[in-house]
Amino acid sequence: PAKGPIYPETPQFFLVHHTATPNNYADPIAVMREAYRLHTGTSATKGWADVAYEFFVGKDGQVYEGRTGSLGGPVVADATGGSQGFAQLVCLLGDFTSVMPTPEALDSLVKVLAWMGDRYGIDTSPGATVTFVSRGSQRFKPGTLVTTPTIAPHRAMSYTGCPGDAFAPHVTGLAARVQAQRDAWASVIKPAVRLGLVTP
Repeated sequence: PAKGPIYPETPQFFLVHHTATPNNYADPIAVMREAYRLHTGTSATKGWADVAYEFFVGKDGQVYEGRTGSLGGPVVADATGGSQGFAQLVCLLGDFTSVMPTPEALDSLVKVLAWMGDRYGIDTSPGATVTFVSRGSQRFKPGTLVTTPTIAPHRAMSYTGCPGDAFAPHVTGLAARVQAQRDAWASVIKPAVRLGLVTP
């Protein structure tokens, strides 16, 4: 459970992270519990109320809720280097400094980003950006006007290697797949709404 209050957020973009832990894990729950310990422990420099990330994605493509309340709606995230604000975080289990995530993990990452894009009305088309006023971090002081792609790697917002040198250059390029997924869902859902098979 969360160790402190979790506040609602007004999301404007998505940040992709990795846990920077070994890729050969057998127990994804143990990896997430270690992240929780590091993020919430008072002996660490963080001491956050819960894990930073709204969602985790395992190497098999399984998706997990991270920060308490994320399935119910957008909540304020934390991040190494400070929370710039307005982001929802998806974290892949593993270390992608020298290797790419599995195809299963990438497929699920795309679907989570597409689902959140639909849910929060965020433009995820290739080249889409958002401009916001930073709440403060080690990269952007409070009040700084920041422009970022709506799908970005963690390192775009903080001085960090996350989500790994091998994977980070590809994160923004996921927008094409994310938008294609949203379009595919819309092609099924909209006709069903028109036919009265489902409610919008």
